[in-house]
Amino acid sequence: MISSGIAPFDERLGGLAPERIHLVTGGLGTGKTAACLHFIAAALQEGERAVMLTGDRGSDLKGLAEYLGIDLDTPLRDGRLQLMRYRPEFAARFAQSASPERVLSDLKKMIGTDAPARIAIDPLDPFLGEGGPVTAGALALVNFLEEVGATALLTHNADPADNLDRRLDPIVARSVAIVRLERGHGNVHYLGVVRARVPDVPTAPLAFQIRRGAGIERYQAPRPAQSPTPAESREISTATSSSRKLLVLHTSKRASDEIVALIRRDYEAVVRRAPAAGGALDLAATGIDGIVIAVSHDSVDTAISLIDRLNEQPDVVPIVLAARFNLRSIDRARALRAGADEILATDMSPSEFLQRLAGAVSRGHSGRVKPSYSDTVILQPESGGTHTPLARDDFAAALASHVSQDNPTQYTVVTLTPTAAHNGASPFESLDRLADLVMRSTRVRSGDLTAVIENRVAVYLHGARKDHASAFVERLRAQWTPQQRGSLKVESFPYPSGEPRLRSIISPHDVIEPRPNASPSSEGEPRPNLFPSGEGEPQIDSEVVTPS
Repeated sequence: MISSGIAPFDERLGGLAPERIHLVTGGLGTGKTAACLHFIAAALQEGERAVMLTGDRGSDLKGLAEYLGIDLDTPLRDGRLQLMRYRPEFAARFAQSASPERVLSDLKKMIGTDAPARIAIDPLDPFLGEGGPVTAGALALVNFLEEVGATALLTHNADPADNLDRRLDPIVARSVAIVRLERGHGNVHYLGVVRARVPDVPTAPLAFQIRRGAGIERYQAPRPAQSPTPAESREISTATSSSRKLLVLHTSKRASDEIVALIRRDYEAVVRRAPAAGGALDLAATGIDGIVIAVSHDSVDTAISLIDRLNEQPDVVPIVLAARFNLRSIDRARALRAGADEILATDMSPSEFLQRLAGAVSRGHSGRVKPSYSDTVILQPESGGTHTPLARDDFAAALASHVSQDNPTQYTVVTLTPTAAHNGASPFESLDRLADLVMRSTRVRSGDLTAVIENRVAVYLHGARKDHASAFVERLRAQWTPQQRGSLKVESFPYPSGEPRLRSIISPHDVIEPRPNASPSSEGEPRPNLFPSGEGEPQIDSEVVTPS
């Protein structure tokens, strides 16, 4: 391992893997460009050559470097540093380029024969194209970096609430480490490790600050002689526990380290396993100011039942439901109707998570509030205590009933077609196993429905967007062993854009009527070739920043 030049990065991961790729994500103002400049400066201090591809103006980049205490002029003069900038139209033209490899071949020529020790690309987003899951640009970039053989630091613009862009898949697969930067109050920032090929990496975010002349450094709490502001006190992750106490009940096998670490920034946390259905609640923790229920994907129903039971107790403290994922809208509504005072997710920024938690604790418990309007939910049928799949016509009728409401809830339908199993099982046996697995994996009480339609299993995910459906499919695939049961062909139909295609599969008799003024699907239409071969290829300016 070698030093990255970025103090919190080295503290968490022990440095960089030479000649490998490292990815940094974060929103605006989180410190990504500052991290790249420290990364480059570490190479220059060793007398090595470095290259940086940037989207910033040269004067802005030099101004930030000066603030951080990093000298760019000297290495620019002696040729050890090469700074290049994307042209404004680069992303649009790269997306239409017939050959991403050609663009990167040009970049390699600009770098020259003297290979750099380090390359920073801030940001890499222009190589991803404009929308869609296309990965050709990312794959070409990965191959280019491996061919050059330099240690690479790439940045990607992403808010804390965003999952990793699927267009990043080739880069994610080859990255040794992926970290996320977040901005707290004042000058407090956080570095969290999303994934790493380094064992025993702490999961709690590490606080750092960016100071004039010193750059990125570990956050230092004010000395005792100074009185920290309330905002600074909240943001110091190493601060002593608050006098406020929360009881954290987890509904899965263990509590989420991420949720507990966030809570312990501001509170003393008593962590316990949630009681089983019908078991004693055992709220013996004295002096608690609130209850946080940490929920997992497969324990949403358990958590909502627990909220319902807690509301039957006398003198109930505020109840907060916390998840490591974005709960569906219908499940948030169910939790609030059951008596939850707040719904939190760790894809919020730390400051938003803690501010919402503080608001819920200070307001006190509001109890159950039943709105006059609620969704009509159609539930999976049962026979002898076991759920059974719907037939095609019943499934189509259920969807027709749902979309006929005045304000139909967002939903996504997923179809899963099993291929021939390797163990000799018949297609019908595989289909029955798949339907059973799906019904055990869906949230039946939330309104999810499962049907068997010809050679596929169709799943209606109530209140689910397309990204929720993707997460459901990934969990399902993890339980469906391809070696024994065959692979799965998956199609996704989010409402309303996927409705025309879905109709042809589940409703041959037009049970779901076509929408008026529905525009025809554009899938399969050829895209115009705006840049004929050899013309209009994306360009990179080679001499954006020069020494003063």
